[in-house]
Order: sequence, then C-alpha cells, then structure tokens
Amino acid sequence: MANSYLSRSGSTPTNSKKFTYSFWVKRSTLSADQAFLSYETDSNNRGGIELQSGDKFRYFERVSGSNTIVVEPSRVFRDPAAWYHIVVATDTTQSTASDRVKIYVNGVQETDFSTATYPSLNSDTRANGSTVKNIGRRNVNDDYYFDGYLSHASFVDGSALAPTVFGETDSTSGIWKFKQPSGVTWGNNGFHLKFENSAAMGTDSSGNSNTFTVNGNLVQSVDTPSNVFCTMNPIVSNRSGFTFSNNNTTVNTPSTSGSAANMGVKQGKWYFECLINTLGNFYGGWQDLDNVATNTNSYMVDGTVATNNGPDIYYGTSSSSANSMNGMAQGDYIGFAIDVPNLKCWWSRNGQWYTADSATPTTLTRAQVSANNNGFDLTTGSEMNSSSTITAYMGTSTAATNNSFNFGTGIFGTTKLTGTTYADDNGVGIFKYEPPAGFRAICTKNINTYG
Repeated sequence: MANSYLSRSGSTPTNSKKFTYSFWVKRSTLSADQAFLSYETDSNNRGGIELQSGDKFRYFERVSGSNTIVVEPSRVFRDPAAWYHIVVATDTTQSTASDRVKIYVNGVQETDFSTATYPSLNSDTRANGSTVKNIGRRNVNDDYYFDGYLSHASFVDGSALAPTVFGETDSTSGIWKFKQPSGVTWGNNGFHLKFENSAAMGTDSSGNSNTFTVNGNLVQSVDTPSNVFCTMNPIVSNRSGFTFSNNNTTVNTPSTSGSAANMGVKQGKWYFECLINTLGNFYGGWQDLDNVATNTNSYMVDGTVATNNGPDIYYGTSSSSANSMNGMAQGDYIGFAIDVPNLKCWWSRNGQWYTADSATPTTLTRAQVSANNNGFDLTTGSEMNSSSTITAYMGTSTAATNNSFNFGTGIFGTTKLTGTTYADDNGVGIFKYEPPAGFRAICTKNINTYG
C-alpha cells in the first residue's frame, strides 16, 4: 500500500464493549511503524492495531493522554515471504482481565506478551465507535503508512469471535488457510473488505454497505494467502545499503551489492521478468541459496552501462564474455528462465531469447528454449549441482542500479500491466512476455506441484 490508505467515518456502535478485527497481511518494509487500523480524535485520544519499528505487533487505546489498553506479543514479525492471519478479539465484559483481549496469529492464540495492559471491566472501546477509521495509515499525524499486501480485512461490531470464523487448517498440508466467514452478525460498524474489485477496492462485502474511500494509488495484486508470489528479500543480502520498495519488487542497490529472492526451488522450470529502471552495472540471474552471503555459485547476465556491450555471463568468481544482448539499456525488460533438473538457463531482452554457452552468443526462439536447446550450463566451473536450492538474484558490481521485478503479479514497481499479458502453462501469473512452454511463475501454487 506504501502511500495509500482507506478511510471511513463510523456510526453508533452495536456494542462498544466487543469487537473483532481479522485480516491477512504480507509484510514488505521491515523495521517501520505501520498501521493496520487506526481510529483517532487527536494525539491524546486514539487507538490502533499496528506494527512497530521493532517489528512487534500491538493493539492499544489511549484516553486523555493515558494508555488504557496496550497488548503487545513478545514475538516479532519479520518474514517477508509469509502471509500472516491476525485476529484481535476484544470483550471487556469478561471477568478475567486477560480474557478481555485475545490475539491470534494463524489460528493460534498468543500467550507471551512483552506488554499486557488490559481494558477495565465493562469499559467502552473506541475501535467500533463513530471515530473515522483508517486502514493503512495513522490518520491524525498522516504517518505509519503500511507497505505490503492486505487481504480480507474484516471488522465485527458487537462480537469477540474465534479465528476459526475466518480461517481453518488445511487437512492435507496442515497449513492455516483462508475461510469465507459465514453466519456472522456484523453489527452497525462491521465490514468485510475483500479487495476483489480493482475499480472499487474499498467495497464492503458484509452486507452493511460500509464502503471505504480509497486514497492514493492502491493497486490490486494476485499475491494472496491462497497463492503467495516470490519477491526480493530485504533480509537476505551480501552487502549493506539496499533499499527495497513496492512490496519488495523494486530494489535499489549501491555499488558492489547483491540480493536474493525469498523463495527457492530444487526442481522444475521457472521464469521471471525485470524492468531496468537505472542500468548502472546491472546483473541478474540465479543463485545457490547456500552461497548468497559469499556471492559464489551465481549465474547472472551482466549489462554494463559504461561499456554498453552487455552482457557477460558471470558465474562464481569468473566471467565469460558474450555480446548476445548488445546494447542493454534503461527501459529494457529482461526475462530469466531456468531448467533446474537439467541445470540450464536462458535470458531474454524485450521478448527475444538469447544464451551463451562457452562464450558463444546464440539467438533463440521460445520453442528452442522450451526444448532445452542451447541453454547455458550451470555446472560450468562446478558451481551448481543437483542438490542446489536455487533462487533469483540481482545486484551490481561497480555502479548503482535500480530494477523492478515481476515474478507473476503483473506489476513493475507501481505500474500494473495492461493490454495483452501472458500466464504460464498452469494459467498462473501475469507477464509482459510469454514464458517458454513448461516454464512457470515462482509462487507457492506452482512450487507445491513442480518445485
């Protein structure tokens, strides 16, 4: 959401002593204050459900400058590849103080807290009152903007519900998954935001018509709790100075830097795209996850703006010159394809496929790539083998570079693809150029079957 948020004025609550807020979230920017729900009159009278700069979650309320509720689990939330399902259920009529606020993460109740100031018995909360509600920022100070993905945000006015109303355990995988809420009495201020209409992202599906106003450039994504797409990883890198934005799909690197993605594969055929915003000394390709920190066991197409002779095929600590994509430049879309079982890879520039094996440049058709013809041998220099776990990788060796990656969500930076787009053979992903037959988007749905 980054610079976007949703807002709506509330009305008289059904029951100001009870509410439930359930939502699914995938983080992008870490170590930053971010609001999932904010309701404030002024700085002394406010409340919110938020993440703090220390990556801890909290629910709090403040009245006349004094904190009346602060419930903060001890754990931190730092996984940029995972969707978390969080439920805050409040009922101040409970005789036991610790029962008045319950927080659940992926169906499991939190019991270890760094701070636990519970509301007074039978006290009114502000969450389901008439105060303006913001999702994705703190409204009084216009800050705490959320950067990441949000799905199925549900608010129930008048009931403290269990997480099983909104989620369930998959009988096969044992993973907590989304469940369509049913039989819920939403109350006057209740809402259910599915974000399923790209033209009206604030639409309430609870039946209450409590629709929110969309502010900023909120963009719909196919990355959901049911199918999680790969992004670059702000935690895994071998140098300092990176900046990540646009839900970790845009990466700005200083000189001599590299960073890996947040998903790895051990089999299958895979494809992703990259838009070069600033060429610098861009390189991108594939990396053995076991060697991310040392920058070895890596295979990148290397395009250098200074010589403009792009690219070298770089592997390990040596490179093999190949001018097969001569003239790589800002605004180019680079495609990356890999056949993990056969340890071969290919590159494309604006839809035209190339490879270089033993420094011999070759122009290829999609059919040739699909048939595994003329792929660059990843075992060159004995760098990778059949036991390697491989991930996407990018960086720069001399000059700063900025690039936006599309692993199948159909978005480069903040720009969503329009017009003709392409999916993989599994019908998954939104790409600018057609992936070779048999090559797939890097996402959990595909990895579960092919990775």
